[in-house]
Amino acid sequence: MKWKLFFVAAMLIQLQQSFAQSTKQYVIKGTIKGITTGKVRLLQPNINDRTSKAIDSGTVKNGTFVLKGKINTPQMMSITIVPGNWSFNVFVENADIALTADTAGAMHYDYTAHGLDKGATISKFTETGSKIYDDWMAYENDPGQHQYAAISAKLLEKFKATAKDIDAQYRVRDEMDSVKKLLQVWQKARIDSYVNQNPSSVAGVYMFYNLYIFSSSMPYETLDAMLNKFTGDAKASVYYQNLASSLQKLKAVQPGSIAPDFTLLKRDSTKFTLSALRGKYTMIDFWASWCHPCRQAIPHWKEVYQKYHDKGFDIISVSDDSRWKDWIGAMDIEKMPWTQVCDEFPVKRMPARVGSLYMMTFIPFYVLLDKEGKILVYSGDENKIDEKLKTIFER
Repeated sequence: MKWKLFFVAAMLIQLQQSFAQSTKQYVIKGTIKGITTGKVRLLQPNINDRTSKAIDSGTVKNGTFVLKGKINTPQMMSITIVPGNWSFNVFVENADIALTADTAGAMHYDYTAHGLDKGATISKFTETGSKIYDDWMAYENDPGQHQYAAISAKLLEKFKATAKDIDAQYRVRDEMDSVKKLLQVWQKARIDSYVNQNPSSVAGVYMFYNLYIFSSSMPYETLDAMLNKFTGDAKASVYYQNLASSLQKLKAVQPGSIAPDFTLLKRDSTKFTLSALRGKYTMIDFWASWCHPCRQAIPHWKEVYQKYHDKGFDIISVSDDSRWKDWIGAMDIEKMPWTQVCDEFPVKRMPARVGSLYMMTFIPFYVLLDKEGKILVYSGDENKIDEKLKTIFER
């Protein structure tokens, strides 16, 4: 009998805890210096299409406001106050959160010339009550984040000084990328340490999400291994879902996979479909008129094309130009003898459709296919393409 009473009591406690968690909401109490009245909105970003929507709103009275509601999983959102479009980011979770902000020193912007808004980003603000935000800020403010700041500042000045020499600028950019990769190695180790101790924290998956979107060449295996570490709320977050989607897209373009098929328009507006080149070894060349290293590589690919085309090799160039005028102008200058198509941008402010399908994060980038359309090489390194072609045609 005692055992049964203990079991019932334990079940009641568990039910009470579950009910408390299900009814918990966020209560955001804010104080802002420099603004006495206005309207405040809580904007939730859609990281998949770069849009946002207001999920809550309120009124600023005497420089204070209160927002209340409930969200499924914690997420970084934006507080925006009008008039003036004053904004700053906060981590929202179902908890009591206190915000303080000051408009002094805000960074003003004006993008009306591009059909966008003008406003100001508030830099002086604090958030308390969110453990996730605390952990995120501890990561952001870690001294390790700034260990290469002096080197980066010098390289930036060097970059500005080479404004009239594009080749020199790209050499400096390579140096800057090398420093960036060193920092990312440190960031990955810091994130690993945090996630190993806090696998269910949304802060951890948010840290890794930010690292991933700025890591242009993170291997599939690294992303896969990292996602296997997350549990609970982290795994239910929008950041995990976005990363999991990226993982599936990356899997589809790994060597050994059949290349995703696509259809795009040529300059005469006729359609071209990738699978039409089955039966030949084919290289997909992702490039753009505005990409200097892409243009520099064209003479080399002309030589490669001339050398192997009669042996069963072809090239299809996919341009990342959003304006056909620029694309056609570049083709008229470069006179590439292989098929040219232009990518599509069906969603405003989002990357091109086929480039996204192939997980392009930088150009030039190359994908070499065998006669059956299977991916042999997936790389931004033209040397890897050259080496593979030698093994195919010069055996």
